[in-house]
Amino acid sequence: MQRVQITGNSQRKVKDGYPLLVQDDLKEPNMKLTDGSFVALMASSQFMGYALIAKHRRQLGWVLSLDETQTPTTDYFRKLFKQALIRRETTMNPSMPQRVFNAAGDGLGGVTIDRYDDYYVFTWYAEGVYQQREMIYAAFETATDHQFKGIYAKLRFNVEEANLKSQLVTGTEAPEPLLVTEGDVTYPVHLQDDLTTGLLLDMRPIRQWLASAELQGKTVLNLFSQENGITAAAAVAGAAKTISIETNKKGAAATADQLAMNNIDPDKHEIRAIEVTNYLDYTAKHHLSYDVVVVTAPTFARVKKQKFQVATDLTDLLAQALPTVRREGQLVVATTANNFSLKKFHEAVDDAFIGSDRTYTVTETFRLPTDFVTRKAYVASNYLKVLVLDLDK
Repeated sequence: MQRVQITGNSQRKVKDGYPLLVQDDLKEPNMKLTDGSFVALMASSQFMGYALIAKHRRQLGWVLSLDETQTPTTDYFRKLFKQALIRRETTMNPSMPQRVFNAAGDGLGGVTIDRYDDYYVFTWYAEGVYQQREMIYAAFETATDHQFKGIYAKLRFNVEEANLKSQLVTGTEAPEPLLVTEGDVTYPVHLQDDLTTGLLLDMRPIRQWLASAELQGKTVLNLFSQENGITAAAAVAGAAKTISIETNKKGAAATADQLAMNNIDPDKHEIRAIEVTNYLDYTAKHHLSYDVVVVTAPTFARVKKQKFQVATDLTDLLAQALPTVRREGQLVVATTANNFSLKKFHEAVDDAFIGSDRTYTVTETFRLPTDFVTRKAYVASNYLKVLVLDLDK
């Protein structure tokens, strides 16, 4: 195994549990390392940890064990997966869709594993990690005692063949769609078709909040509705009407399918495939407003010539959305931007009210659900930030 000398700053980060390696962590930044290889990180002659080289954008790789006796073998990863599975058994309902392995939070960056009933979905974010897939799959199958119907893989890094983007790795094919439940809501998920399954598991805190909210007789506007499952959750919870805005017809169709799966007539709700800012212009022109408005702003989006980035554009978006919230209504704002701190998030929300006669009180703050295990030393791993605002009370 290749030994790699790291800088003094990197030594401190590794010791403190920071898992991400970049090129500048190396004493010889131009050193050539093979993507997908295991290396030993060294401070002169002192062992600091093992790492897996997985080059992706600015990333060089991920730190593994800091114990020199725990070499990265199949058995090492089996124990890693077993610990993650046991952790979920004590905190999660096994019938609920859940994340059973959350990348660096659980000890291996570059890959996540989600469970949908008896199927597992591996999402690979770096080719270097994927190159160790045979060892990782074998370790996971042993950790689960082979108790599953199938394992799927979704590749989020660039691959030449489109049919490799999503594939069945082992086991039997899942029904299309596979129906899963979260509380009283049924969701259709698609394990084979796309890079995502059609249900964002990290948005569960908003769906659970809606399930317990008093929505009878109320209207709910869901901006950026695709895959967040919020429309179906609100409708099942008793909302009189939901209005779902998505930028493409595929997202609109997915929202309609979610409603139909819960025996709710999509035609009695409003689903539009339209650019969000264009819809907000429409609401302003027609003086439309709603009891609950949910904004799950994307980290980055480009539609035609328009570009949206949370860090620079969230305040303007919220300022435009404010008039759609009825007096004494509620505004739910969420972001998954890992480079946008909770403090900056609060500031962006606060700035949206400047020049307005509206006031707000933060009544709820949500972070990632418990199955999305994070690492304290790696702030970026705790990326979800949700604020529930009561307006004008």
